Amino acid sequence: MKRTAAMILSVLPLLLCTGARAADLSVESGAQQEYWEDTRDSSGSQTLVPLRIEWNKGDATIGVLTGVVHTAIDSPGTSNPSLTNTLDTKLNLSYLVEGKLPVDLLIGLDLNLPTGKTDLSISELSLIQDPEIVTITTFGEGVNINPTLSIAKVWGPWSAGAGIGYNIRRTYDFSTEAGLSDYDPGDIFSFNALLQRDTSQGLVGRVFGNFSRFGKDRLKGADYFRDGDYTMIGVGISRAVGAWEADLNFRGAFRGKSEVLSGGSLATEPEKSRGDEWSAEASVRHALQKDVSLSGSVRGLIVGKNGYPEGNTGHNGTKEKIALSVGCDARFESGMTAGVSLKGFLMNEEAQTIPRHVEARTVRGISLAFRIGLN
Repeated sequence: MKRTAAMILSVLPLLLCTGARAADLSVESGAQQEYWEDTRDSSGSQTLVPLRIEWNKGDATIGVLTGVVHTAIDSPGTSNPSLTNTLDTKLNLSYLVEGKLPVDLLIGLDLNLPTGKTDLSISELSLIQDPEIVTITTFGEGVNINPTLSIAKVWGPWSAGAGIGYNIRRTYDFSTEAGLSDYDPGDIFSFNALLQRDTSQGLVGRVFGNFSRFGKDRLKGADYFRDGDYTMIGVGISRAVGAWEADLNFRGAFRGKSEVLSGGSLATEPEKSRGDEWSAEASVRHALQKDVSLSGSVRGLIVGKNGYPEGNTGHNGTKEKIALSVGCDARFESGMTAGVSLKGFLMNEEAQTIPRHVEARTVRGISLAFRIGLN
């Protein structure tokens, strides 16, 4: 961990100096420390050092995102595993066609480069936690290629946008020790859309949604699993008045039935293994002065029971979470930016069996993040 983090942080000042001479280059890094514990005497921590670089030239943009993560768990009956490694590198290429056609186009290509950690040991598999608990839940994958196309149109107070993507995910060893070598995750087709309207009172209302369809996961060349279709729909409203900005969003997320291995082939599960999700988030930002702002947010999440009845081996109970965050951001005349944020959450969940067995518990966590960048 120390060696890799030192490599990233040692090159950051050089990149910042380069960015100071090139107005089309931006660099951002920092550190985030998370800690959580539950009422079943388990606890964990995660340290993240990200690095983001973005270069703009005319209508073209190249972005790179990578980082180093250290994750550890202390849980009764386990060997208290930990993992320190670089993450996969995300390379994002895009080109904007604006004002030349009846609609604006954004053509993109997202690449996942396998610089992270795969082939996890059985003990390391327990480090893959609920994304509502820790930020990093995937330590590495294979080569992924995701071409995207987005369109946008503005007419009067109305604006709309839509985008499609097709993520081609290639084979890698997930965990040889657990019998998950030569794992080929299914491709993902995604579609998202947004419709919004500005009003004369400074309000902006919107409706947005996303649909994703997953291909079949294969293991050693044979069909293994297919996740159910994912649908999300939401509504939101924003307003900016003077030094204040406020935002409110409501979302519902729904998954279809998955296909699981049964008798040597895939069959649709009898009930939905994922419960419906409902979330609401409110945020506010206040500019203390031109280049300094304070922000805060609150988010609530409710995940309902899945389709399997209580007592069934596939039953998942409910989950409720409340999260709070506060932050401060500043921009300096040199072009440098800095920010700090503090987040905390409390989550109650009944017993879960999918995607892994978890006893009923209450989880609480806190995280502190610092970032620094140059635009």
